[in-house]
Amino acid sequence: MCATYKPLTKKEERSARTGNRSVAPSAAAAAGPVGWCKDINGAAMQTRTQGCMRGLLVLTASRDGAPVGNATVKVIQEINLDPKSNQFTTWTEVSLVNMTGISSTTMTSYDEECWSTTACTESYGTWSGGLTWTAGDPHVATRTNTFSWNKVGGGEDRLDFTWQTSWSTPDAAVQAVPKWSNNGFDVRCDNKVGGNTGCVFPKYTPTLQLNTKKYPAAASYYWVLMEKLASHPGSEKFGKPLHRLADETKAKENRDKMCMLAVAEWNPNPAADGTSCDEYPFAKSRESGGQTLSSGKYCVQMYADKQTDGTWMLELDNNYPYPSWNEICGRAAVPAKQNTDAGGDLGRFTSEIRLLDDDAYYVQTGFEYCDIKSVCNIS
Repeated sequence: MCATYKPLTKKEERSARTGNRSVAPSAAAAAGPVGWCKDINGAAMQTRTQGCMRGLLVLTASRDGAPVGNATVKVIQEINLDPKSNQFTTWTEVSLVNMTGISSTTMTSYDEECWSTTACTESYGTWSGGLTWTAGDPHVATRTNTFSWNKVGGGEDRLDFTWQTSWSTPDAAVQAVPKWSNNGFDVRCDNKVGGNTGCVFPKYTPTLQLNTKKYPAAASYYWVLMEKLASHPGSEKFGKPLHRLADETKAKENRDKMCMLAVAEWNPNPAADGTSCDEYPFAKSRESGGQTLSSGKYCVQMYADKQTDGTWMLELDNNYPYPSWNEICGRAAVPAKQNTDAGGDLGRFTSEIRLLDDDAYYVQTGFEYCDIKSVCNIS
């Protein structure tokens, strides 16, 4: 008996169900921890803390070198990480899609290995549901495993997974042993942020969701720069994420050059409603203007102007040259509370999503579908 693992694309699933004696899994099957996994199309999807893989095992039984029958088995794998714990769970569901030419097939083993073994402790659960399927059999088998990262003080580890199963049938003498992996689902555990330990999928790029109602002037200013600057810093639309700068000393140097020291030449417009210097990209990002510029005076200069109806309008500051939009950064005079609140949300996001040094992230402001002229006078 031989077998291959195929990622479950829509085409593969449709093709598999055209086989003889195709079956639908029992409606009574228990749901896994990643609620959205079974209801979507695609072979591999993830968020920062949840992963979903769907695949087909195509089994072929042979006797005396000639194929005598086959079976197709669906495998759904869900990984549920905890950003505030060193423990996480995996859940697997196995079901028959179709079978022809053989009387039954049995899964004799299912190994889920976490590497490196010194960094990871495994606890296998028991299977719910039988591990032998006959033609037309609609039952499913599920199992939950628990993994623990063996914590390293102030450190981090990358954990990767391999999966291997063994299958047999009375109609063939040799077992099939398919094996697969997906490095897009490598797990990173750390205790470097937030004062705690947690695990995430580092290859997923998270998004910082800004609070438009809490700090409308600051959020709209970030969005204008993401749209207008040639570098589009933080924009998912343009595929230009920011990257965390974890070095506090360098972040302070960025802030000083952009806003705080005399070299910054910060001179907010007298018409500004708020004189707090808000730089973007953030000082704690590797895209900060302070990384390469000697002064924030070389950034785009704006200020927030509160309208009589309570809304905000951004204005270009005529104390400085008109921008070319090839600048790499911006500064804006905004109310201090809006500046502070936006910075606070960035700090909480860093901890909650376990953003380590050089991790990429996008910024979403809430203005993504607005007309720039509705928030900014750039004439």
